[in-house]
Amino acid sequence: MVLMIEHDDSGKVTGVVYADKDGNQQRQKARAVCVAGNSIESPRILLNSASSMFPDGLANSSGQVGRNYMRHTTGSVYAVFDKPVHFYRGTIMAGIMQDEAHHDPSRGFVGGYELETLSLGLPFMAAFLDPGGWGRSFTSALDKYDHLAGMWVVGEDMPQEKNRITLHAELKDAHGLPVPDVYFDDHPNDVAMRNHAYKQGAAMYEAVGAIRTFPTPPYPSTHNLGTNRMSEKAADGVVNKWGQTHDIPNLFVSDGSQFTTGATENPTLTIVSLAIRQADYIAEQLGSGTL
Repeated sequence: MVLMIEHDDSGKVTGVVYADKDGNQQRQKARAVCVAGNSIESPRILLNSASSMFPDGLANSSGQVGRNYMRHTTGSVYAVFDKPVHFYRGTIMAGIMQDEAHHDPSRGFVGGYELETLSLGLPFMAAFLDPGGWGRSFTSALDKYDHLAGMWVVGEDMPQEKNRITLHAELKDAHGLPVPDVYFDDHPNDVAMRNHAYKQGAAMYEAVGAIRTFPTPPYPSTHNLGTNRMSEKAADGVVNKWGQTHDIPNLFVSDGSQFTTGATENPTLTIVSLAIRQADYIAEQLGSGTL
């Protein structure tokens, strides 16, 4: 586990200090460092690497490290049918409906969302199913597990500076480092989008004969995004278009924390595309002696 990123007197990073499997500290020198812990661990590493030259953490002259945490607007809609549908026999997500994945403020919110078919195992279902709270409504839904069908809402949540990752003031991990403290609160736009998705999901199931539909609350976290946002100007973010930090030229961020928005789509392929693009740029810079 990486404990901190080191730098020299000029401010360029020189490598990382990490704990090996036995807990002993090791040092790995590097001409360039790519941070890829995603939206919670990446800002944590940068903040935990604070020094006299970078008292607020590495690459944080803008104060943006850890800010604008996003996780997509989510929720689920489930339906009960009169006959078994055995939704658990297929893949977890077998289809996507993109009818609402566009920008149309007349719906009462900006941005858009997708509805993705969803099939979960019983433990996951029991943890997040909430058709009116505990009691008969809950148990009756689980009793009809083989009669269920589900769809998941994935929408563009609004980046907010107050939604952020900071270092916990008291709690430490096994290595003595402050653990990440995660704060998130919905934007009113997120709530309006989710409510619209609940209504549309229920209408879709009712149109194909569902005898009961119910929404479930959003998960505590899903697609972690943001917190080391990309920006043209150094004052507005943490990295440039290559994922290269504005403050330290040989320090890069290579994950979803670069995102400025979550858009209306699962982020993995975009993260992969950015990483491949960044790798080509780093190879070019190393080859020319710039890094």
